[in-house]
Amino acid sequence: MLALWNKVWRSIPRAAESLAALLRPSAYTCLQCGRKDHFAAASIPLLCRECRDSIPWIVRIHCAVCGRPDSCGDCARRHVAAFICNRSAVRYNDTIRQWLALYKYRGHEGLEPVLGDMLLTAYKRLLQEMDNRQERFRIDAVIPVPVSQQRLQERGFNQSERLAGYIAQHDAIPLLDILRRTRHSGKQSFKTRAERLTDSRGLFAAEETAALQLFDLNPGRRLRLLIVDDIYTTGSTVSACAEAIREELKKHGSAIPAEIYSITLARS
Repeated sequence: MLALWNKVWRSIPRAAESLAALLRPSAYTCLQCGRKDHFAAASIPLLCRECRDSIPWIVRIHCAVCGRPDSCGDCARRHVAAFICNRSAVRYNDTIRQWLALYKYRGHEGLEPVLGDMLLTAYKRLLQEMDNRQERFRIDAVIPVPVSQQRLQERGFNQSERLAGYIAQHDAIPLLDILRRTRHSGKQSFKTRAERLTDSRGLFAAEETAALQLFDLNPGRRLRLLIVDDIYTTGSTVSACAEAIREELKKHGSAIPAEIYSITLARS
C-alpha cells in the first residue's frame, strides 16, 4: 500500500506539468504577417497583437443609412432607398485594402476566417441596434452580392458568398444565392461615383426559381433579408441588388412587405 502511495505521489508533479502545458497559451503564426504570437482572448484571435491593433474598427456611426462614421453626401442626395440601412465592420483604409487584395486576388484564403470574424462583428451590432427598435428582430435569409462569370473564373470563388456563409452559419439562417449579374461591369474601384451609379442600373436580376424560396421563409409575415458584400462605397451595388429582389417579389404579386438590410466588411 505504501509503495502504491509513493508511486501516486511521485506522479503528481508530472500530472501537474502536463495540465499546465495544456493550459499554457499555444504559439501560432499570424495569418496576416507571419509573426509568431500566442493565442489570446480577442475578437480576432488568429492575428498577432500588432495586426489586431491595426484594424480600423468603426465604433461610432454618423450616417444612420450607410453606417459611415463621417458625414455622408451620398445618402443626403438620395430620396428613396431600396434598403433600410447598411452597417460595416471597418473603414476601408490601406490595411484593409491590402488584406482584401491578398484574399481576393492573391489566393490568400487563409485570411477568410479573419475577414469572416470581422464581418460577424458588424452583423452582431446590426442585430443589437435593430433589436432595440423592433422586438425579436431576426434576419430570415442572407443573400450574397454575385460576381460576374469572368470574375468567378479569375478568382475561383465569390468572396461575398464565402463571407455571407459565416453569417448564415452563425445563426443557422438560410443562405440564398438568388441574384445574378446581367453583365460584366468591370472593376468598381476604377470608377467615379457617377459612373458607379450609372453602371449599377439593371446590373442585377433575381433568378425566378431560386427567388421562390423567399416565399417559404416566413409565410404571411414581414420578410427581413440581409445583403452581404465586401465593400460599401456609394451604395449603388446594394441598392441595385435590393431593387432586383423587390422587383422579383412584385412580379409574383407578393403582398408581403420586405425589409432589406446590408452588411459589408468595409466602408470606404
